[in-house]
Amino acid sequence: MSNESAPVDPQHFRQVMGQVPTCVTVVTALVDDVPQAMVIGSFVSVSLDPPLAGFFCTITSSTWGELRNADVLGVNVLAADQIDVSNACMRAPDERLDGLDWTLDGGAPRIANTSAWIRMTHNQIIDAGDHEFALCNVVEMSIPANAIEPVIFYGGGYRTLRPQD
Repeated sequence: MSNESAPVDPQHFRQVMGQVPTCVTVVTALVDDVPQAMVIGSFVSVSLDPPLAGFFCTITSSTWGELRNADVLGVNVLAADQIDVSNACMRAPDERLDGLDWTLDGGAPRIANTSAWIRMTHNQIIDAGDHEFALCNVVEMSIPANAIEPVIFYGGGYRTLRPQD
């Protein structure tokens, strides 16, 4: 009996993995004094000691080409009412932060009213097929005094969480 199976169809892979909910984040950086932003749905906690987190980016992304060289990265975990922010950050690269409420925080653009803020520096970049995994050192993190519900991506669309009854 062979251990080999038929190749996984990319469309089927996407359909199945669409059943795995992910948080919606915007990774930001200041590159040559120009703010950069990229929507990421693969942000993950990696280690408590040392504090590490990371995310995956398609290797063909020109924005990732800019972010991978930044000294400081900001991870903005978007709130349930910030779907418009996510959509804005998918516009042309030089327009992504236009009209959004953000400030520079420790070298990275920080979007206002997010569920969480995490400032990171690169630890290492790891090849992962048609993506790269950015393993990062967590330098600073914060959450608002009153918890703000995040937006998630599930089944091909934005969703919010509901408390259990």
